[in-house]
Amino acid sequence: MGREYIHQSRGYRLGTGCCLVRIYRGDPGDAPVVLFEDLPLDQRFEAAENTGCLAAEIMEELMPDDLPRLPRPVLWIEHRPARRRGPGRYFLLTFSTRRPRPAGPGFVRRLTLGEPSREPLTLEEVAILTGEPDPGATAGS
Repeated sequence: MGREYIHQSRGYRLGTGCCLVRIYRGDPGDAPVVLFEDLPLDQRFEAAENTGCLAAEIMEELMPDDLPRLPRPVLWIEHRPARRRGPGRYFLLTFSTRRPRPAGPGFVRRLTLGEPSREPLTLEEVAILTGEPDPGATAGS
C-alpha cells in the first residue's frame, strides 16, 4: 500500500465530511488503485452520494501533474462496510471523465469526475487489484 489517510471533503454545503482513503501504487508510471469508504462515525457524509467530487478532490490533491502521463485511468474501488458483520460490499467505479472538472453553482465550486457506474467486486477481485491478501481486514471492517 502506498498511502492511507482520512480525506476531508471541501466545501461549505451539506454533504461534506470525511472518508478513509487507501492508495495502492501501481507499477512505476502506472495508475494507482484508490479504495475509499465512509468512516463509521461520520453520519454527515455518504461517499456513495459524493463519489464524483470525492474522486476529483483526491486526484487533484495527489496526482496533479501525473494525470496526462498515466497509461490507464485510476482504478477507483468503493467499499461499503457491512452494517453488522462481514466484509461489506465492494464496487469498481467508472467515471465519465478522467480529468476533474468544475461542477455546480455556488461560492465554492467543487470538482467532479461525473456520476460513476458501479460494478460489484468480490473480495478475491479486490485482493488482486490492491495486492492485499485480505482486503476485508484492511478496509476497516
